[in-house]
Amino acid sequence: MDSKTIVIQRIEKKLAASEKTIKVWVPVCLVAGLAFGIWGYQQITTSGASWIFAVGIALIVIPLALLYDGLKNRKDKRLLEYAKDQPAKIVWIYHHILRMNGVPQESMMIGDDEGNIFKMPIIRKRGQEDELMNALVNTFPQAVIGFSHELKKLYARNPKQFREQVTQQQ
Repeated sequence: MDSKTIVIQRIEKKLAASEKTIKVWVPVCLVAGLAFGIWGYQQITTSGASWIFAVGIALIVIPLALLYDGLKNRKDKRLLEYAKDQPAKIVWIYHHILRMNGVPQESMMIGDDEGNIFKMPIIRKRGQEDELMNALVNTFPQAVIGFSHELKKLYARNPKQFREQVTQQQ
């Protein structure tokens, strides 16, 4: 499979997951939250404190977070367009590792010339590298690769001129 196909499939998979979250999990959690909330409220009024009410509230708050995340990921449609037709619009690619409770979560961060940063999770299998890293570099050959605080400042200052400014500094 060529690099462009790998990148396109990964973006489409991420978009499908966001769509499933919005269409399935948000409504399911909201309905369950309302049911538990009403039932829990009845328990509170008849017999005092009830953990069921707290579960209902949580099941109402969780879909709001899921909805936010799903809607945020929908901007990846633009990244899909770039991968298919406009690879020159991507100006910066870097590897990002976020540690949560000691567990690393790796992503490839992709910046376009409009100042948008897209996040693509890296999926590692035991003893194997993720093919996404090399596929991104091959799909967007004109992009600046790597991270430094200087690059971050240059990108924040002017994403349209980012690539030219980096080549001038080298």
